[in-house]
Parts: sequence; C-alpha cells; structure tokens
Amino acid sequence: MPTDDYVPPRDDRDWEVVDPADLGWDLEALEDLADFCERQATDQLVVALDGRIVFERCWRGAQPSSMSDVGSVQKSLTSVLVGVLVERGVLALDEPVARWLGSGWTRASEEQEAAITLRHLLSMCSGLYDDFGFEAAPETVWYYNNNGYHQVRKIMERATGSSTQELSAELVFAPLGMTASAWVLRPNMVDPSGWVLSGLQTSARDLVRLGLMVQRGGRFGESVVLEPGGYLEAALETSQSLNPSYGLLWWLPNRPWAIIPGPDPGSEPDPRKSFGGHRVGHPLAPSAPEDAKASFGVGGQRLSFSASLGVVLARRGGPVDARTPLDEELWRRIRAAAREGPDAPLPAA
Repeated sequence: MPTDDYVPPRDDRDWEVVDPADLGWDLEALEDLADFCERQATDQLVVALDGRIVFERCWRGAQPSSMSDVGSVQKSLTSVLVGVLVERGVLALDEPVARWLGSGWTRASEEQEAAITLRHLLSMCSGLYDDFGFEAAPETVWYYNNNGYHQVRKIMERATGSSTQELSAELVFAPLGMTASAWVLRPNMVDPSGWVLSGLQTSARDLVRLGLMVQRGGRFGESVVLEPGGYLEAALETSQSLNPSYGLLWWLPNRPWAIIPGPDPGSEPDPRKSFGGHRVGHPLAPSAPEDAKASFGVGGQRLSFSASLGVVLARRGGPVDARTPLDEELWRRIRAAAREGPDAPLPAA
C-alpha cells in the first residue's frame, strides 16, 4: 500500500504508478471522471495518491510532458515564492508596497497608497481598480485584481534582483523536479505602467509536484521549500474577513460561501473591474473535503489537493463550459472513485 513519504523522482518516466484496483478504488467511477474531463476539452488529467500516480489520461494530442499557459494557477506558485522570501527576511507581508515599487505606483493619493501592503495584494483586498485607481480603503472591499497580483511578481524581482523565472527555477522547480515548467512573456498583456506580464507554462505532472509539496507542509523529500506552519499555514486559510474562500493566492473550495470573478447577473458591470465579481451562497465544491485547497486558472486549469485524503489532482486544458461547476464535478467523482464520501459506492464484500 502507498505511504505518505513517497517522492516522485526527477525523471517522470520513473514516477511510480499504482493500480487503482489494488487500492479498492471504483474503476467505473474513474472512467466516469475520464469521460467528464474529455467532454470538458481536457488535455491532461493526473490524480496522485500519497505521491504515486493512481490515474492519468491525456487527450487532444497531449503527452504527459506537454506544457501550456495555466493562467492564474501561476498565482499559487507566486504565493510559494513569496513565502520563501518572507521566511528568508527579504520581504515582509505588512510593509507598504511603495517600499519596493516607490511612491506613485497607483493613481491613489499618497496617503491612500501608503496603506496598501503586500498582504493586501496577496489577499485581493487592496481597494484598487484594474487601473490602480482608488475604490476604497484596504480590507474594505474584495476584488480579484489581476493587475494588482502581478505587482507581487514585480516586488519579488525588485527585492531580489532576479526574474520570476530565476526565482522559480532556484526555489521551486529544481527542488521539486519540475522540468516541464517555465515563465513566458505574454506580449499582448501589460499592467497600467506598461510592464509586460508573464504566464506560467507547465504540465499537469509538474502541478502535481507543486501540490504535493504544499500538501506536505512545504517539504518534498529531503528538500524543505517552506517551513511547516508559518507563512504556508496562513496562505492556505482565509486571509481576510471579506471572502472566506480565499487565502493568499490560494482558493479554499469548501468554505460556506465565496466571492468569485465573473459578472453579477443582478447588477451592471463596472468598467473599472474587468473581472467583475459576485457572491455565491454555497461552497465552490460542496463535495470537496473540508481541508481541500485549490489553484484556479482561466479555462478550467486546476490544481487541487486534500491532505486528509492524500489526493492531489491536476487538470490542464480547456476551455471548460462556463456553466459547469468544475470543482464540484471533479471532487464528487474523485470521492466516489476512492469510495469515500456519503454518496460513494461501498467496496465489494
């Protein structure tokens, strides 16, 4: 049986694969998971249990090593990088952003700008519009501000003198064996200052490596990326009082309700907020374990895990039908396949 100390070797070809039948998993439920993912334009799906691959499928010409831009899944990797720099004393969460970016990085007044900290950018409650105009004081509104997030990357680069790619390669990619991952410029995307943004290109297998490290409290075999507790623990819990489903660039899919990006059908869109946002009065994935954590990317890019179940799931591809509750559908099928949960079939006697 699998043990929770297994670490995938650097060579993906040697990654241990477990027959789900030997674990008592429901094979029909796994096929249902595969059918669902195929219908949702998935390229890669990997499910790992205690580090070993228990289920993997590729579609639409993809291979296990295929890479693509995974959208905002990059945010959670950035959160890990910030955590490392905080633990090394390079960054501090509650110091003003202006310390690193200088005064005038927003369109707010000097006093308003001085109140915005790195923590506010990480928790999406800076109070800024997309163009960095002032909406409200920090921690009084929650808005999924993508331009605000990218200033976190700029802060890391200013504070260290290294690019996001260099930091990722040294602090995460190398220790975890993420050999199919790289940051690539998005020439058509710029922030309000004209800074060209970058996207994380990676594979589902590399995402599983990242999820496994975070699931294990910052450790990956002999490598300690983040110290147990501390920053990582805070990043994986509700980070503010406005949106219980959001940590520090991580999503919490089984909180009672959430504010999510997207137009609110009951109100006029605000042109200053390209992502919009609205409240949903239920968990993002009611079937997810209580300790589930996730990283979401446009088009249905996903990294999800639960330490209590020992499961890490990565899905790359898309776009998913916008009407599909992707995270609920994935977790419901995973729990049924593992014969775990109130609606899961019982194993044969």
